Amino acid sequence: MPETKYLSEPRPRSIRAFFLHIRSSLGETWDVRVSEWACGAMLFLLAFVLHFNPALFRDGPSYSAMASLASQDTWKLAFLFGGGFRLLVLLVNGIIRRSPHLRLLAAFVSCGFWFQIALGLYQSGTFPTGMAIYPVLLGLDFYHLLRCGRAARRVDDYLALQVKE
Repeated sequence: MPETKYLSEPRPRSIRAFFLHIRSSLGETWDVRVSEWACGAMLFLLAFVLHFNPALFRDGPSYSAMASLASQDTWKLAFLFGGGFRLLVLLVNGIIRRSPHLRLLAAFVSCGFWFQIALGLYQSGTFPTGMAIYPVLLGLDFYHLLRCGRAARRVDDYLALQVKE
């Protein structure tokens, strides 16, 4: 099972081993984590959407609720760092024994973004097409939260057994 295999393996100690581990880990876990990668990429890419559409919050009534909370530049940076953090965590997954905890944190943060976007679109009263997308992303990342929580629990249980031995 990809979620627990890394617990008993030695962690890479060199740059070459680091990149070999990433290649191996991506190959082994891609199928089960592709939706986590997709959510991280979408969040990251939203920063570029906001960057290349500087008048989006000002001219788009669908974003009025989000604009009332923070500026477009603030949202852009939040998406950039939130999505970038998530992609980085997925990239190094398994090198850090507690990486499921980091994936859990990243999914939780993503849920906050998807919820705020969906709520903002709903509150705008325009009912844009994003209302068919962002609630689904929220549900998907909530599922990721549950999966990462279970994986984090397995890591905690494993490490607790190691301490007792």
